Amino acid sequence: MKQFNMILLCIIATIVIIPKTNAQEIQLFGPGVHQDLDYRIETRSICVPNPTLDLEYDFGKTFSENVNDAIRRERTAFKNTRIGNYVHPQHYTDPVDYAHKIITALRKAYSEAYDIKVIDVPLDISVTNAAQNHSCKMISCNEFTHQSACTGSPRTRLSAQVGDWGTCLMGYSENIAINTSSTIEAAIEWAIFGMMYDDLACCRNGHRENFLKCTYDASWRMGFGYQKGKYSFGSNRSYDAWFMTWDYAKMGKSTLCSWGEDKGAKSCPSPAVVAIQNLNVQGQGTCSSLEVSWTTNKTDQVRNLEVYLSVDGKPFSVASTVSPQSGEKYKASFNANGKEAKIFVKANTIPGSFFSSAVSTFNLTDCTTKEPEEEPENPQADNGTTDEVKDNVPAPQPDPQPEPDPDRLVISPNPAKTYIRLAGANFGSIYRIYNMDGKIALIGIYHGQLIQLSRLKAGTYVIQVGDKSGQFVKI
Repeated sequence: MKQFNMILLCIIATIVIIPKTNAQEIQLFGPGVHQDLDYRIETRSICVPNPTLDLEYDFGKTFSENVNDAIRRERTAFKNTRIGNYVHPQHYTDPVDYAHKIITALRKAYSEAYDIKVIDVPLDISVTNAAQNHSCKMISCNEFTHQSACTGSPRTRLSAQVGDWGTCLMGYSENIAINTSSTIEAAIEWAIFGMMYDDLACCRNGHRENFLKCTYDASWRMGFGYQKGKYSFGSNRSYDAWFMTWDYAKMGKSTLCSWGEDKGAKSCPSPAVVAIQNLNVQGQGTCSSLEVSWTTNKTDQVRNLEVYLSVDGKPFSVASTVSPQSGEKYKASFNANGKEAKIFVKANTIPGSFFSSAVSTFNLTDCTTKEPEEEPENPQADNGTTDEVKDNVPAPQPDPQPEPDPDRLVISPNPAKTYIRLAGANFGSIYRIYNMDGKIALIGIYHGQLIQLSRLKAGTYVIQVGDKSGQFVKI
């Protein structure tokens, strides 16, 4: 076995204190770490240059405005006009999806200028569980660290989820941060900006290097974990803070590994997942106004519900805010003038997390709900999320719109070109899509959304959700 190098990108964590209006906001970074069995990774030069001056987050601007201000500064400093603009994700289902999409968008902004081939390092439930365990363990141990007798090491946490170091787990990178933002959405934004553009004094840009590595290839997977808990910042200053962990893990080729399996976040309390389902959009009158209805569970956990609207491709904005009430059924009405409207509902929880519905597309010209289109992909090399499917001839299938049956998994449309929808799947369940060789082609968490198939080659697949399974054809 090759000797590995442990790279500590910072020796001492630094507390960064920034006032925000009348409330004190505090952020703390841990040193970014990276360890890889392939020693050649660390002998390569950093592909994206590092800033030589820190840039503080401006709370008077949006996250996107802050990032693009920093990018404009770097175009001049690095003498590289090919650095692209940062394009913020418009729709995201939960904090894990949000953290992943922001990092993917940042990698895309720098991809052309610095030859980042793998833009989207795919999420993996095993890596996410390891990251989640660490965020929760830091709270219960009252420690903020990558490694201790109480929290364990990144290697042991990941190995517990995927298999042994050196056969299943071949390398990792980890970033950790905590801050006292009121919501996890704001905490993710501030932490990522700090790691990207305000990390020199703290950790010599080590967190930025972990996010933007161009050496991530098809064998790497990403996970994100978060939890809210008390932390003492010294001098009798103990505040509620979000503990966040970003993990990257390199897959081995052993067949004994458990990548993609949901072993759970055993160090964490059971999450209160808010499901937004049965989203329905109806036009009122001549379609100058819309009525949106949906159902929501766990309303005792909900602070408010926001209906987001995008008309004719414009950015999403809040069209209506609804207060929680007893019962599960909700409605909201608002004006919408144009040709096409996209709508989703977001539940903001009392602890500060959030859960969003899938996006519904509505044709305002004829007052009908449109079938969704395929989501655009990031331009990138094969990131290893699919396997070649040998059976690429569509087989005869049931009616494309079968009646829902609560006792079985129903897939529609079938055959499918760009997406499938599920009936009979439990909200929050892990779904796995296998090709006919038995290899996992896609994996994710089912939040009632459409499952996009753009990464799959044509062929026959099996999808498993909990103890239910079904077969479909991608054409």
